Amino acid sequence: MHLNGYLLMHHSPENNQPTVDLLNPNYDFHIQDFEELDKLEEVRLDVSSGLEDALTEMESLKSKFSNGESENLLELCKNNIFDTVTSQFGLASLIIDSRDGGSVTTTHNFEQGITANDNDAEKYNDYIENNNGSRKWSDVRKKAGYDDPLPGLRKKAFKENDQIIDSYTGQPLPKDGRAHLDHIVSAKEIESKASANLHLTPEDRAKIATQDSNLAFTAGKANQSKGDKPMDEWLEGTHKNSGNTNADHFEIDNEMAKEKDSSARKDIENKINKDAFKNYSSELLSTGAKDAAKMAAYSALGVIIRECVKAIFDEIKTTFSKFGNESFKEIFKRFKKRIGKAIDSIKANWKDTISGSIEAGVTAFLSNIVVFAINLFATTLKRFVSMIRAGFVSLAQALKMLISPPKGMSKDESRYQALKIFTAGIIGAASLGLTDVIEKFLLTIPGLQPIMLFPLPSFSAGEQRTVSDAIAVTLSALTGGLLTTLVLYMMDSFRNASKKSKLQIQLVYQSGVVVEYKIAQSWFTLSDAYKYLENKTQETVEVLVHSQKVISDSQNTITDAKLKRQNAMAALRSKLS
Repeated sequence: MHLNGYLLMHHSPENNQPTVDLLNPNYDFHIQDFEELDKLEEVRLDVSSGLEDALTEMESLKSKFSNGESENLLELCKNNIFDTVTSQFGLASLIIDSRDGGSVTTTHNFEQGITANDNDAEKYNDYIENNNGSRKWSDVRKKAGYDDPLPGLRKKAFKENDQIIDSYTGQPLPKDGRAHLDHIVSAKEIESKASANLHLTPEDRAKIATQDSNLAFTAGKANQSKGDKPMDEWLEGTHKNSGNTNADHFEIDNEMAKEKDSSARKDIENKINKDAFKNYSSELLSTGAKDAAKMAAYSALGVIIRECVKAIFDEIKTTFSKFGNESFKEIFKRFKKRIGKAIDSIKANWKDTISGSIEAGVTAFLSNIVVFAINLFATTLKRFVSMIRAGFVSLAQALKMLISPPKGMSKDESRYQALKIFTAGIIGAASLGLTDVIEKFLLTIPGLQPIMLFPLPSFSAGEQRTVSDAIAVTLSALTGGLLTTLVLYMMDSFRNASKKSKLQIQLVYQSGVVVEYKIAQSWFTLSDAYKYLENKTQETVEVLVHSQKVISDSQNTITDAKLKRQNAMAALRSKLS
């Protein structure tokens, strides 16, 4: 099929010879030709567009391949060390109050004698002295007022009730000295509970001991026999005179007595837990707010320190490279200019600095809660508290990277960056464990003890920092920074090697795609050339056919003329003869 102006060429079905049809009444045939032309043009456009896209993708892959190199190891070391020393793994750990057991005294730690403040420490001392025999129990009982309300309550009950019923037997009691009011859960048992001593004042403990749910009328002898013993222990105990259990000897209704005991214990535990929740909430808010404020302030200060120190180190490096070629005045001027640029950069990024400070404060507040939660069940040592706080910061940053990655970052890249942050956090937190070892070593160096023990200003009440403490933290942070750099550098190297392999495979594949599109374009070019040749051949054939007809017509004319000449000559010869 060929479109040449308004001339349509096609093959005759009889002799397969090209014919010319200037006005073909078969319009369906022409419509089919035009549709084929449209489809062919669409394919051409698709091939051209596909080739352009393939070449663009190939250039993009080449760009990624060339930009996939790891950063210089020394440059990474410098940056990571700066960041580690000034981060929560380094000097920041000195401003947060890290002590054994964390910032809030939990019941678990109180039982071990580990307290977070002087007030709780005083409570613990009283708790020990009240329960280890240092103080007479009768004096403790009297001072707290465990029995003060009993006479009035007993008298009131006699007055308001016609009959007094024994709460353990269900039998009536006489309204006299033989009817006693018993602490169902004994005052001694309440006083010996660590949680009650931590969360309740002596007055509060006496109050819950004499609340209605913990008082029961019973026979005086039964009350005296029970004493300070827990209900189950007393009921199952053997009476010294009869040899029977106390329950049988005093005709106690076990189910009734145990139900009273269970109800009383539940009310007491509820009261203690309610006050514990109130105290924990208050202390967590207080200590968390202090830590958050310190960390937020330090975070902002840390940005300034990092920018200025990096600028100074860069200038020192430049000074050494130009040593002897600059005057002191020129060096000073250059330092001043670089510091000015650093300050301008800090001013320009003040919004990011404030945002980072708020984030650091929130993270410090949450890490305080995490430390508290752990200490509900297990005691964390001082250095471990610092490690938990630092590790939590890294975990929070990693989660932030996963949940809200920077704009334009792929999911795969955000997961990798989160892994790097978490890995750096683990290494940094682990390096904090070296602080105590380094500090002990520094204190053993002869002649340096006075310097190492020199006190430094402390941001934490009740905790004195020393030169050895600050140096140990800095050295452990340096160690963590170096280890972090090496590990992250290796991670990047392995990942870049893997990315290069994938990019090479993609380049090979993309090259194949480009070749396919090129072949398609070549086919179209050859097809056009073939069609052009075909058209020219068709035109030549037409000319030849026309020429043949002209020759044939000329030959016929010559033959007719010859015949006429012969006839004329014959007629002439006839006339002459």
